[in-house]
Amino acid sequence: MRIFRGLDEPDLKRTERVLAVGAFDGVHRGHQRLLAHVCRTAADYGVESSIMALEPIPAQVFRSGGSRNVRLTLADERERELTKYCVDSAIVIDFNERFRNLSALEFARDVLVGRLGVVALIASKTHTFGRRAEADVRRIAELGMDLGFEVHVLPPILVGGVQINSTQIRRLIGEGDVVGARDRLGRFFDLAGEVVHGHGIGKGIGFPTANLRPTPEKLVPGDGVYACAARVEAPGTNPGPWLPAAVNVGATPTVDASRRTLEAHLLDVEDLNLDGKSVRLVFLRRLRDIRKFGDVQALAAQIGRDVELVRDEYQRAHDELWD
Repeated sequence: MRIFRGLDEPDLKRTERVLAVGAFDGVHRGHQRLLAHVCRTAADYGVESSIMALEPIPAQVFRSGGSRNVRLTLADERERELTKYCVDSAIVIDFNERFRNLSALEFARDVLVGRLGVVALIASKTHTFGRRAEADVRRIAELGMDLGFEVHVLPPILVGGVQINSTQIRRLIGEGDVVGARDRLGRFFDLAGEVVHGHGIGKGIGFPTANLRPTPEKLVPGDGVYACAARVEAPGTNPGPWLPAAVNVGATPTVDASRRTLEAHLLDVEDLNLDGKSVRLVFLRRLRDIRKFGDVQALAAQIGRDVELVRDEYQRAHDELWD
């Protein structure tokens, strides 16, 4: 997949193409169906298959709570997932104020047709575009008839009678339901965090932890103890092997209830020298709530029980492909 960063890239040529437009945050099962339809249609027409991905995603721009703790996939993670699919090219658009203020007619006439040569647009039934989302799929189809491109509207994918979308998946992850999120993403939710120094209390009770600092925009699951797969990553090197990990998201009330942390205990790792590195976590299942114990000995005993559950969850997920 070729990636073009903006409409002004000289290598981005106007050519007949089938296109889908969106944030593609999470590249979830709904997006995957959209991508497959783009590719099939482009193959039928003998033209290029393309997507237009918005950056930053609209949820970062319009969300009342700001852009922190919102993205299912950061820009590089989204590209990593998109390259697994069939599209010939991705055009990453700066979703700035000028672009957001294009009218639906301007976007369709000047960008889709005039700049990109779109012959068919693939969309979900809830798709909109143009200033203040002025054009729904009916209006988009009218623009297509006027300007010479087709509009294919796909039926939704439903889980439990509810359409899959990124907002729904964010809610599930925020509630700690990483299994429900996996059903909709089509893969496990993952995140990476830079290793930062902690208090060293875990090491003192026999369970050393890596304290992680994710990119602020990345969504972090709701508070709880999770079974995860983890691997160590460092710039310029191949990532390490996947390992089972017990992960605490939130405060540690037995030790320090004043701050929310993300801590990972990597099982069967003796030397936890992770300076200058990051750890990627794949969330398999939420095991329990965080709670306060009477003393650190009781906490250590519970962590020991958690570790055994982590081993079981990791073994059950062993055949899942983690790229």
